Amino acid sequence: MLVAVSPVGELLLTQRTAHLPSHAGQIAFPGGRIEPGESPEEAALREAWEEVALAPERAQPLGQLPAVLSPHGFHVRPVLAWLDERPRVIPNPDEVSEVLWVPLAELAAAAAWSEWREGGGLRRKVWHYPWRGRDVWGLTANVLHGLLEHLCDAG
Repeated sequence: MLVAVSPVGELLLTQRTAHLPSHAGQIAFPGGRIEPGESPEEAALREAWEEVALAPERAQPLGQLPAVLSPHGFHVRPVLAWLDERPRVIPNPDEVSEVLWVPLAELAAAAAWSEWREGGGLRRKVWHYPWRGRDVWGLTANVLHGLLEHLCDAG
């Protein structure tokens, strides 16, 4: 999963297409499985290329955020990356219906809320961030929550 931040403090998020077998229609960071022999950084950059044509050389990985447990028990390793400018991106219509540039300040100011969910033998806290009439929730919001907590603690 690539957590890419632009110079004006925007996150690159995607709206997943409605026909996908999992997480259809949800707002998500570009991301997917790590292929054999790949590092988390390499996988994040490859997935961003596949989903929104973000050229890997445009994103400068800064490191990994704390791993997050997915609803299906996968350990997701978010990779934080810096973009020198807001690049032109093109959504892959098989996976992405829309590219969203979401200001971090708006998410930090949102009236976030959480709930407990159970599934697959796991009980986990799920965050929701309302943004411009949309609900950023689930794994994406949990990663976002950790990022915002870290930024607020660092500031």
